[in-house]
Amino acid sequence: MKVVIIGAVAAGLSAAYSIKKNVSGAEITVLEKGEDISYGACGFPYYIEGLIEEERKLIARGRERVLSDGIDLRLSSEAVDVDFQNKLVKVKNLVNSNEYELKYDRLVIATGARSNRLDIFKGMKGVFPLNTLKDANAIKDYLAKSSPERAIILGGGNKGLELLETMTLRAVDTQVIEYMPSVMNIYDPEFSELIIKELRGEGHKINTGEKVLDAEADEKGFIAKVITDKGEYPVDMVIETIGLKPNTDFLSGKALKMERGAIVTDLYGRTSIEDVYAGGDCTLIYNHIEEKNNYLPLGTNANKTGKLIGYAMAGKEPPFRGVQGSSMMKTFEFEMAMTGVNDQRAEFLGLDYDSVMVRTRNKSGYYPGGTELYIKLTYLKKDGKIAGAQIFGREGSALRIQGLVTAVYAGLTIYDLAYMDFGYIPPLNSVWDSINVAARKAVSKFEREKE
Repeated sequence: MKVVIIGAVAAGLSAAYSIKKNVSGAEITVLEKGEDISYGACGFPYYIEGLIEEERKLIARGRERVLSDGIDLRLSSEAVDVDFQNKLVKVKNLVNSNEYELKYDRLVIATGARSNRLDIFKGMKGVFPLNTLKDANAIKDYLAKSSPERAIILGGGNKGLELLETMTLRAVDTQVIEYMPSVMNIYDPEFSELIIKELRGEGHKINTGEKVLDAEADEKGFIAKVITDKGEYPVDMVIETIGLKPNTDFLSGKALKMERGAIVTDLYGRTSIEDVYAGGDCTLIYNHIEEKNNYLPLGTNANKTGKLIGYAMAGKEPPFRGVQGSSMMKTFEFEMAMTGVNDQRAEFLGLDYDSVMVRTRNKSGYYPGGTELYIKLTYLKKDGKIAGAQIFGREGSALRIQGLVTAVYAGLTIYDLAYMDFGYIPPLNSVWDSINVAARKAVSKFEREKE
C-alpha cells in the first residue's frame, strides 16, 4: 500500500511513524514544502532567548533518521494539487521547479497553518511572523546582526506574551499591541485583568484596544515606525502573532469538506473523501465538551491526531473522545492554564452554567515564599458537572490544571472535587488543596441556589 503524507512536522511525522508501526507493508512517502521537519514550535521563544542553545534540540527526528527508518522523505517538495478521483498528488520540486505526480492508495494531509500577516508591513525588513523553525532562526539572526533596541509584538495571546519575556531578556525595549480590549482573550475577563495588572505593575508595556493603521520604513527598507489609532511608535523590529490560517488553499474548490479553510474529519482523521485522512493545524478537531468541531491549532492536538490516523488506517480505533481546549502559558514568573469552557464560552454556547472563583495560596500559609493562586470553576447548574476551569499564579500554578483536565474529561462534579484526596506537603500546597477550596465554594453556592 502506497501512502503519501503531505507535511513533515508534528501531525505528518506522527502519522508516518504510526502508519509504519501499525500498517504492515506500507510504503510511505512524506512531502515537505520547507527544509525543516519534526520541530517543537512551542520551544521557539526559549530558543530565540538562548535558553535552548542548539537548534537540533528542538527537532524530534532529523532527516537522516527518518530516511534510515525507511520513510521516503522529500524536502523542498510542495504539493500543489490533488486529484482525489484518480488518487494523484501533483508535486513541485522547489529547488529546480520540476513538477511530477505521485500515485497513492491512502493520503494524509498534514499541511499545518501559516501566520496571519498585515499587508501594511509587506516588503519591509525587520518584520517577522513566528510559526516555523525558519521564522525562529530569522528572528534570532536579526537580533544578533541588527541589535534592535525597540520592538513591537502584535497580538496579546499566548505566543505574544511569551515573546514579551523573550525579547525583554534579550535586552530589547518591547511592547505588546493588542487590538482587543484585553490580552489572553481565551480566558474570562478577570483572568485577563490579572495578567495585565501584574505585567504592567512590573513596568511592561501592554497596549490594549489599539488598532494598527500603518507603518513606515527607513531609506534602507527597515521598519522604522508603527502607526496606530492611538499614536506613533518608533521601532526597529516587529513580530506578528495575530493568529493562524490553515494551509489548504491548494485544496479549495475540491470535494473535500472544509469549514473556513480547515478540513473536517472524524475523531480518527478520516475526511469526507474515502482513503483521505487529515490532522494537525490544517484541520478542525472535535471538542467533546462543546459537542462540536473547533479549530484548535496546538502541538498536543497535532501529535494526537497523527498517531490516531495510523491506528485508523490499520482498522483500529483506540478510545478517544476528542479534546477540550486545554492549554498553558508562562511569561516571566506568571503562569496561566485552562481547560474546557469558560464563562464567556458557556454563555455563547447557551449552557445553563454558574461559576466560582477563589484566591488561595500555592503553599501552606506558614511556609515561607508562598504566593497567590487563583482558580475558577465553571459548572452546569443542573447537576454541578464541571465544564471548565482556569488558573492564574506564579511558579507551579499551571500544572495544577492537570487534575482539573482529568475532572472535566471524566465528567466529575463539584461534589467529587470538594473532598477529593489530593496529595499534600507544605512547600507545594495547603492541607486543603486549592481545588478542594474552589469546589467547596461551588458546592455551597450550588446548594444555596437549590433552596
